[in-house]
Amino acid sequence: MNKFLLISFIGIAALTLAGCQSTDDSQKNKEVKNNSSKAVTIVDGRGKEVVLEDGYAKNFVLFPNEGTEMFSITQSIEPFLGMRKSDQDSNIAGGVVAKYYPEILEVNSNIIDAEGDAPNVEEILKLNPDVVYQWSSAEAKIKPLEDVGIDVVALNWGTYKDDVERYTLYGQALGMQDRVDAVLAHHEKAKKAVLSVTEKLTEAERQNHVFVSHVNENQMNVWGTELPHTAVHKVENAAFTEGKITNKDADINAETLLQWDPDMIVIGEWAKEITPDYFYNHPVLKNLTAVKEKRVYKSPTSSLLDNPGISWYFYAVLSHPDKFEGFDMRKQVREDYKMLYNIDVTEEDIDQILNVAENKNSKSFELFM
Repeated sequence: MNKFLLISFIGIAALTLAGCQSTDDSQKNKEVKNNSSKAVTIVDGRGKEVVLEDGYAKNFVLFPNEGTEMFSITQSIEPFLGMRKSDQDSNIAGGVVAKYYPEILEVNSNIIDAEGDAPNVEEILKLNPDVVYQWSSAEAKIKPLEDVGIDVVALNWGTYKDDVERYTLYGQALGMQDRVDAVLAHHEKAKKAVLSVTEKLTEAERQNHVFVSHVNENQMNVWGTELPHTAVHKVENAAFTEGKITNKDADINAETLLQWDPDMIVIGEWAKEITPDYFYNHPVLKNLTAVKEKRVYKSPTSSLLDNPGISWYFYAVLSHPDKFEGFDMRKQVREDYKMLYNIDVTEEDIDQILNVAENKNSKSFELFM
């Protein structure tokens, strides 16, 4: 229900009854108000039309663990009404964004039911958000919110197309499409720069690459060839996965990895306890070609959705350092963090973003130091 329009109509009627006449300036003011509160329709990841009756959202509750991604659009914590505690603790706390904007860790995280992963509808109603962002796969967690009149924009995950759509939907609901377009153009510039090199690679020059998401004793989770966060899908020809995983991910054991015998291994930065040294000191995995050649790396801590350029360069340069002579990764990090988060990073910040402490003993990483 559009409370603002209702109040506006009542006010206009009262002025008419009183015989008041609008000046040109007051008419312009009314037009601005009416325009800003005009209902907005967004087609979300479900293909559903979500109508924001009061116009573009001024605030939100965010269920995906993508707080820094959203911050790269808003460049302000003010619109954040609620977000996941797991995002604050695991992805943001201790990082560069939290260093300069610590208030992001103070955003209300009581949006999950204490007994599970369902939305805390009562708490969300108290927050009174203009919009809630939730995964499209979580229909059972969307319905309770929509049943009480809360607007939910559902989001997809799994391909690069989904990445772009999701980031676009974040901005669309906030009326910040221009900002989204600027960020995506920034990404495209980085992608084209990398592709100008990697598209010229011969089949023989391509790397056998494996991206490790998690490790649990003899089992490890690896991401597939179609997953957007690998260099495979976003930056073609930079690398490929020997296992030809067609799903989003796969659970494999050490024996399978030995069969694949990758030239390069990249570890997801969220696998906090796993570093290149884990592989270098492993009694079995030390026999891998990537381990013998010291080509195991911890991925950058930069966001995979709003700041993929750093990851693209990371993969491509370490895959083919001889083809990126003169490239300044630290300059790239400085430019990206300024553009995305309005942060002037220090040299220590850059070391943290690139996981220099974990990667310093790996081959060619001196190029980033």
